[in-house]
Amino acid sequence: MSTTQNTTSTKALKGGEFVIKSTDPSSVFIPEEFSEEHRMMADMAHDFLVQHVYPHLDRIDALEPGLMPSLLDKAGELGLLGVSIPEEYGGFGKIF
Repeated sequence: MSTTQNTTSTKALKGGEFVIKSTDPSSVFIPEEFSEEHRMMADMAHDFLVQHVYPHLDRIDALEPGLMPSLLDKAGELGLLGVSIPEEYGGFGKIF
């Protein structure tokens, strides 16, 4: 996968930082600017939540032993845990 970074800003804004800091509008990343790859990853994450997390919220809240490690294993198999890890280490190499 290729890694494309926004070269117009020198420092990536975090969270809602764009609300409290003087910000160039072109440096704010919005969902309307998602690439096809971004949308596919978002859809995969949403599907994972619907299939594996939402049906088990009571068990998660009850801290059922072994449940979270199994969910993390499943998320890892889909690559959901390696989005910001560089490609040379097996991740997607994306910086958001």
